[in-house]
Amino acid sequence: MFRFQQSAAQAGIRLDVLNPRDFELIVDSTEGWSAVYQGRKLAKPDLIIPRTGSETSYFTLAVLRHFERQGIAMVNGPAAVEAVADKLQTLQILSGAGLPIPKTILGKFPVDVNVIERELGFPVVVKTLRGTRGNGVLLCANREQFNDLATLLDGAQSSADFIFQEYVKASHGRDVRVLVINGRAVAAMERRSTDGSFKSNISLGGVGSAFEPPPDMAELAVRVASTLGLDVAGVDILLDADGYRICEANSSPGFQGLEKACRISVPDAIFSAMRDRLGLPTSSRRRTSWQRLLDSLRNAVRLDNRPTPTTVREPT
Repeated sequence: MFRFQQSAAQAGIRLDVLNPRDFELIVDSTEGWSAVYQGRKLAKPDLIIPRTGSETSYFTLAVLRHFERQGIAMVNGPAAVEAVADKLQTLQILSGAGLPIPKTILGKFPVDVNVIERELGFPVVVKTLRGTRGNGVLLCANREQFNDLATLLDGAQSSADFIFQEYVKASHGRDVRVLVINGRAVAAMERRSTDGSFKSNISLGGVGSAFEPPPDMAELAVRVASTLGLDVAGVDILLDADGYRICEANSSPGFQGLEKACRISVPDAIFSAMRDRLGLPTSSRRRTSWQRLLDSLRNAVRLDNRPTPTTVREPT
């Protein structure tokens, strides 16, 4: 949040941070703008940018849909946010568009190890359907490890939603995060693990370095964002022996590591692009109210304001 507040202040943009749970969601036949926040009518924003990610709750989606139906511009819209919050739904959409993904099986109870071994082989990646920053992801090296995990999953079947996924050996401990803004791949970072883990997330100790994506990789990232309806997206790409595989896409990607690696300001890029897209004034004297939603990992969802993608020189 600090980076957005810092960037907004420098650009003369009014940035409000609001908690969706503090809205009174009232649906009636009244025409015109209607939003009640903490008991008071909220001024109409120019833009709402959800930053809820995989932790998006039903209430937050309902608030977003309420504003969308009143004609408020959004980056990203509730349909796109909801689609990428579920890893399997994301893969189904991408697969339907003919985009390369790792072969994936939806988990069910009891877990049939024979099906997993026949379709995916070992090692195999196991993921929860909702999770970020590498949490809820592990690698089972062989049938014995998988049987132990299957026993654990069977015991937790009432609350577990997970997928099994093909292991891309060539990309062990390495992937590329591409930041896509407004249909452009504006920056990219190669991430590598530092402890031998197959996960390369910066939040788990991985390191990032600036990366110049080949044209076909940049084009793939842009196609992923477009297919999912994302104006701003973090697209994670695995490097396979015969090309690329899409690991996942994020509607509210973290960018501290990318900013450091690529020496760019992601908030500035987003503000600039949204300003251009919406035709808003660039004068720093006029402070325009922007709003965006932020749902922290502890389910404290907040709403905040800012504009969309810019055209930076960087290599999503």
